[in-house]
Amino acid sequence: MTDTQQAVQDAVPAGPGIAQMLRLAWRLQRRGDAAFDDLFDRYGDVVWVSLPPMLSRRIVSGGSRVALLRDPKVIKPLLMAPADVVNATEPHRMLETLWGDRSLFILDGPPHRRMRKLMLPRLRGEALPQWREFIATKVEREVHGWVNEPAVAVHPRMQDLSLELILKILVSVPDSEMPHWKSAWRDLLKTATSGQIAIRFALRSVGAMRLWPRYQRELQTCERLIFDEIARRRRHPELEHNDVVDLLLRAEGEPVSDKEIRDQVFAVMIGGYDPPAALASWAIERLVRNPHALAAATAEARGSEGQTTYLDAVVHETLRLRPPFMFVARLIREPLTLGEHHFPAGTMLMVVMSAVHRQPELYDDPESFQPERFLQQRPTFYGHIPFGGGEHRCLGDRVAIFEVTHTLATVLRSLDLEAVDPRDERARLESGVHVPGNGALVRAKRAG
Repeated sequence: MTDTQQAVQDAVPAGPGIAQMLRLAWRLQRRGDAAFDDLFDRYGDVVWVSLPPMLSRRIVSGGSRVALLRDPKVIKPLLMAPADVVNATEPHRMLETLWGDRSLFILDGPPHRRMRKLMLPRLRGEALPQWREFIATKVEREVHGWVNEPAVAVHPRMQDLSLELILKILVSVPDSEMPHWKSAWRDLLKTATSGQIAIRFALRSVGAMRLWPRYQRELQTCERLIFDEIARRRRHPELEHNDVVDLLLRAEGEPVSDKEIRDQVFAVMIGGYDPPAALASWAIERLVRNPHALAAATAEARGSEGQTTYLDAVVHETLRLRPPFMFVARLIREPLTLGEHHFPAGTMLMVVMSAVHRQPELYDDPESFQPERFLQQRPTFYGHIPFGGGEHRCLGDRVAIFEVTHTLATVLRSLDLEAVDPRDERARLESGVHVPGNGALVRAKRAG
């Protein structure tokens, strides 16, 4: 490449200045992800943001360029691009000490595909219906006491269910041991996904991650639980378990090491714990403020056919308007052209999920909550990306949708719900996940 060609590749359009980015940060607190719409409306579907080099080096090991995206025509080839051109793992490095260097979040190429293929059978299709009764029983037990409370914050209740379900799917934790496992993981997840970890990651070169006693203690407690369970199963290979760890232990070909199993458990625990709880909470928050949708969902939940067609649509519409995460991020390894846009090597591309989901070209009346839109059409693959896309699409997407659909069915079958405050709850960032600002606060009465 000549110097002139390099200069063309490296030239990028002007983007928002420091003052506008500070204004964006303020608006995010008040408007949530919708604050990004102002930037896109002003600068187009690709918005370039320049970070100070010192800050950029602390956050990513690329250059100082960041581009925000909302155009599906650009997003699709980006997420489908090969690993030697686009790096999907770099954005996850902040938590590498937690989920490990052999986890799905860090692996790429053939090792990633192999590990993903090994784990999928317990997270897809025929493996899911066995959990329907488990979800119903746990939810029925949980909501039984809601009618005695003046108001219920749904989100923390859903977190407990989600944590227990993921531990069953991954490790088949016995009921007698579940309180100990849940306590250990709850402590670690709260610490590891706190705002403190971003600061410590930025200061990792001076030992800020190593010199964090509470985090190290909680990490070692959870690791000990996992490694002890792996050792027990290796001593008794004749005992089969219907879970993800069993699949990894019995993998054909090259054996999966204890460390690799540990890393996959940590990856799924972190990625699969809070997002389903947030999704269930947002679905309830949206339903109690949309009477027509609430009536339709309740009628289906209480019907005798056991159908979940409308509830599935509720879940997809909630994912459209309230995706758990803000971004899908990719680091460009080599100069890349997507449509009319040129991205130099070292650029971090960040797809703003909710901005994609609110485009009127994709959805009629995009700001309104209309589950019916997904009765007539399935979500478009790159116009509806709450779980990312490509080879690194979320491994537990089907589990999350199944869990939330049947959680809603059980809640609405058992209770009549109403909002405590008719105003929409603002989104609040908790553990890296968007959750209802008041926890999805509702009043409950026994189903009439």
